[in-house]
Parts: sequence; structure tokens; C-alpha cells
Amino acid sequence: MGRWPVLQIQIGAERAADPDDCLGRATLGWRPGMSEDEAWQAGRGIWKFNADRALSQDEVQIINLEGTVLAVATITGISKHGDRYALEGTLLLGDPRVGRPTPSPHLSRNPVTYIRCIRDIREGAGR
Repeated sequence: MGRWPVLQIQIGAERAADPDDCLGRATLGWRPGMSEDEAWQAGRGIWKFNADRALSQDEVQIINLEGTVLAVATITGISKHGDRYALEGTLLLGDPRVGRPTPSPHLSRNPVTYIRCIRDIREGAGR
């Protein structure tokens, strides 16, 4: 099993987005039954984080408050929105980690955390 750096974003319960949401979203957060794409759109921004550090991570995991992985994406860039950022990336649809507990629990009080190394449980997913 390999290890690599991961940015982890924890999202709470679904709620209405601000009418002027920079990413054009109607809602933010997580709800049961949402698709991987919906989780990615809800979780990829808008956050305060260290842009250089975020870009040095291989992937991002979007997780809910229970620690279940909702979406996984490779990080390809960021976009700036005032003093905050949104991730740009390629969603890894069908990644076997989705729907499973994250192997690295989210210990930060902040929604964004950096995990130095995470166990590779992609079970045959190409890297």
C-alpha cells in the first residue's frame, strides 16, 4: 500500500448557499443520497487555506461529519475568490474509497486539513 499527501475537507449538513455564491451553487454541505459530483461541487470551495500547501497535495477527499468519504479528486489548481479559494480538479468517479470511512480521521476543528500521508486503499485504481 502506498502513501501520499491529501487535503481533506469536511462538510456539514446541507444548507442553502448565499444568493451570490462564487461557484453558482444553490446549496452547500452534505445530504444522504447525493452523488459524488454533488459532493465535489459542495466541498471544493470556498475556503480559507494556504494555496501553496493545497497545491502540493496529490488529492482531496470530501468527507461528511461522520468521516465517510463522499468524493475524491486530483487537485489540478485553485481559483481565488477574495481572500478565499476554491479547488479545481478531476473528480475520480467510482473511486473505491467513496462510501467508506476515511482511514485518516479528521481531527481538526477547521473544515480543511492537510494529511501528510494516507493509506492507499484504492484497490487497483490506477495511479
